[in-house]
Parts: sequence; structure tokens; C-alpha cells
Amino acid sequence: MFGIANTFVGLSEGMAKYGFLALSSAIVAFAGLYMRSRFTVNPDKVYRMAMRRLNTSAGILEVMGAPLSGTELRAYVMSGGGLTLKNFKPSLRTKRCFLIFPIRGSERKGLVSVEVKNKKGQYDMKLLAVDIPMASGPDQRLFLIGDEEEYKVGGGLISELRDPVVKAMAATKEFDDLDQIEEERRC
Repeated sequence: MFGIANTFVGLSEGMAKYGFLALSSAIVAFAGLYMRSRFTVNPDKVYRMAMRRLNTSAGILEVMGAPLSGTELRAYVMSGGGLTLKNFKPSLRTKRCFLIFPIRGSERKGLVSVEVKNKKGQYDMKLLAVDIPMASGPDQRLFLIGDEEEYKVGGGLISELRDPVVKAMAATKEFDDLDQIEEERRC
């Protein structure tokens, strides 16, 4: 390789060694980044996918009012991934991301639940549901993708994840009220 490179560019042997070392290091780093992107789930990407799907759904926009906006409050749980042995052959388990976040439309607020599975680098959305609190009666749950069975996967993991987010949403209003009272006392 040194002989081939030397015909095009005048290199010293030491410089050529370090150049090839840098090239091989870059190849390994890019291969690692490619593998990581293929076998992990990015919660920010899942959030953007869900928001795009919600903002293009006529049913959700009709109930909640357009435009829909999310908040910085998000909770997610990753599961799966890693190596496993099936019939004495090593294989990779698929990675799942369970994401929950509040959403606000011009007329109503809601809580979005998402489940995404990474299949060979492609995100497969298994669940996209919106819980909308109703003034009269129980909350209404609208499913864009999936159904009630998908909502209960993992022993009701989404519903377990839902409770702390609901408490945090309620606490946000309480904190805002306390901040307003403190501001009034200062004036």
C-alpha cells in the first residue's frame, strides 16, 4: 500500500503508517455509529414521528383542535435489545421504546402514549393513542395505531408510566400558581 500511495504522493514511511492508522480508526468509528443507529431507538425521533402522525390525523385534530403542540415533559422506557441464543445461534433482540408525553390543541389537552419497535433499523410504531380528559365522564382514549390489547402489553407498562406524568402535569399548574403568589408578594 505504501508503494501505491508513494506513486501519487511523496510520503515518508512513518507518515503513511499514521495515515492508514487514522483511516482504519475512522472506518471502525463509522461502523460503530452505523451499528448503533441500526439497533437502538432514539426517543426524540419517536417523538417527532408521533407528532407528525398526530398533526396529520383529521380525527385527532377535530377533537383537540389544530395546531397540536407538545411540551418538554416526556417520559420513556427502553426495553429489549441485547444478545440472545435461539437454537444455539446468537441473535439480537429488538429494542422497544415506550414514550408518553402531554399534548395541547386549541380546544383540549391530552396525553399521548407511543410504543415503537426497532426492526433492522426501521421504526415500527405498534401503538399511538391519545387520552383526552372529558369534562363529563371518564377520559376518552383514541387509538391511531394499535388497540386496547397493545396498550396492555408488558403488564400495562404504558399505564404505569402514565401516572407519574399525570402527577407532573398537575404539579406544573400548582408550581405556576405558587410562582404567581410569590411574584405578587414581592410587588
